Amino acid sequence: PFCWVPTAPQGAPRRIWGIPPADTDGVICLNRPMTSSTQSSTTPTGRDLAAGTKDDRNRAVDAYRALAMVAVAFGHWAAIAVSVDSNNSISGGNALEFAPSMSWITWIFQVMPLFFVVGGFASAMSLDTYVGRNGGSPHDWVASRLRRMLAPTVVLATTWMAIMAASALFGVTGLASTALIGAAIPLWFLANYTIDTAIAPYLLPRFRSHRGLVASLLGGTFIALEVARFAGVAVLPELNWVLGWLIFQVVGFAWRDGVLPTGRTLVAAAAALWATAVALVAFGPWPVAMVNFPGVEHSPTHPPTLALLAFGMAYSATAIAAAPAVTRFLSSDGAGRTAWLGVIGANSMAMTVYLWHMTAATAATVVVWQLGLVPTAEVGTGSWWLQKLPLVGLSAIMLAAIVAVVGKVERRALLSTTSTRSLGMARTIGVAALVSTAIKAWSSGSAPIAVGGCLVLLAVWHLALNPATTARLARPVR
Repeated sequence: PFCWVPTAPQGAPRRIWGIPPADTDGVICLNRPMTSSTQSSTTPTGRDLAAGTKDDRNRAVDAYRALAMVAVAFGHWAAIAVSVDSNNSISGGNALEFAPSMSWITWIFQVMPLFFVVGGFASAMSLDTYVGRNGGSPHDWVASRLRRMLAPTVVLATTWMAIMAASALFGVTGLASTALIGAAIPLWFLANYTIDTAIAPYLLPRFRSHRGLVASLLGGTFIALEVARFAGVAVLPELNWVLGWLIFQVVGFAWRDGVLPTGRTLVAAAAALWATAVALVAFGPWPVAMVNFPGVEHSPTHPPTLALLAFGMAYSATAIAAAPAVTRFLSSDGAGRTAWLGVIGANSMAMTVYLWHMTAATAATVVVWQLGLVPTAEVGTGSWWLQKLPLVGLSAIMLAAIVAVVGKVERRALLSTTSTRSLGMARTIGVAALVSTAIKAWSSGSAPIAVGGCLVLLAVWHLALNPATTARLARPVR
């Protein structure tokens, strides 16, 4: 049968790694005989994958991952506010700058905490297999995950470097630089996710051995740094960039291991967390908006704050409480089966959607500008939303076209069985740190720094992570 993420066996590796007994969750395996269509191709179709999904799979995890990417795309498109001055020069900004009353919308579209929780669940599941069954080393797992994440990212970086080179030739560097900055807005997520991925194989076994201690250290340190920041004491101010999102990953570990509350207890916990989040915004210094934008005071996300932590925990607890019902629906016949096919398809291109949705919006903005369809009504009004429909619609059309072409790279990376060589622990951690730094530079908001970040990322890929390169340069896996 065609399988990946298979179950880990009982025995010594399981005891050493601390793999829980319930490890079949999340496995996809084509146990049925191969049809003529699947025999002729190494890549199974969506229907093949749906038919081979095990009954005990937590399908809500897949659904949340797909919905998160779609929510992020529409959320960013909704936040775009473009205008044209008397010289027909176009400028852009965040709609919340001009209409703060719309901030409540971010409580719907701020899904990144849940995405990190889902990422923690998936990482724990994958590590249980890779280390427990296959006897693979943690750093080889990190390198494998980096390759999967960066394969579609490299396509985006290469495209934008080509655009910047062409803009220099045609004398439109200013416009291209603005577009580059806009397209890179969502990439901060990938920089943080890279760090969490590199930490996961070393944090997971320690969490399983000392859950209370690890949770206390992470939460206590985060709160202490938050208090110090408000007291005007600059103690490792950037550390909460890592800790904030890492805490959500650890919640994903706990969900995977089945140690979170369930049923009414979880619902009550979610309600308490929502009340806490509302109280922090109502009586604390944090704004209603759960996203960062220019001019916002006490940004809840840059770096992550106590307000975002409470909000993200409430959002995630609600999603986890609903997960059994979501899984039952996606496991049912009729509409559930159709929805599950959609989830499988969406997950095969989720990273592509995330990476390219602002590039699509940037291109759509240029077209709308040239057609004279830039919204002129006051931002946030009903007229403004109506005038903005062409921009959102064209962004969706352009993204669909991009995904149809570029999505193939992501699907190949997800299902690739290409044998690669080990980088070794020190080089793997160093590469992960360099990748995170390069992506952070890419999303810095400065065109020259963004170009430098792209070039570094491309160099790291071709010299250290490209399977064709590592096969020649790195030592064999033992």
